[in-house]
Amino acid sequence: MGPAELVGPLQISVWWYVAASVVLLAALLNLFAPLVRAAAGSSDRSRPRIPIPVRSTYMSRIADVESKLAAGEADVRDSARELAKVLREFAGDAWGVKAEHLTYRDAAVAGLDDLAESLSSLYAAEFAEDDASDLGPQIAGARKLVARWS
Repeated sequence: MGPAELVGPLQISVWWYVAASVVLLAALLNLFAPLVRAAAGSSDRSRPRIPIPVRSTYMSRIADVESKLAAGEADVRDSARELAKVLREFAGDAWGVKAEHLTYRDAAVAGLDDLAESLSSLYAAEFAEDDASDLGPQIAGARKLVARWS
């Protein structure tokens, strides 16, 4: 068996070139996939999903604030303050944001527009010169915030 007989089995097949090209193409597509998605107009940012126990916990806390207000155990100002605290704690649990002293402007700068809108509407009830009469829209907004971010 001489060197002339070994040349045949050791030749590179065209299929190796095809396979290498497919692997290279797949790697390039994977590398540039975010750019391709952006160019295609996919602006839907994937948000982390909030676990159901977190949502249900905060929904029940909002219901507690509402029931205390309805029973007369708390006035509108205290209920607005408590509701703002609940929403800040929700932001901490849901998004990992240190939110215990977060203002609505801070939330807007951080890109949490829904939270900023809810906190802003609560400020009107919490810091009004005269006593606000109804907290219903703010409670509905808080529920909508917790339900939306899931």
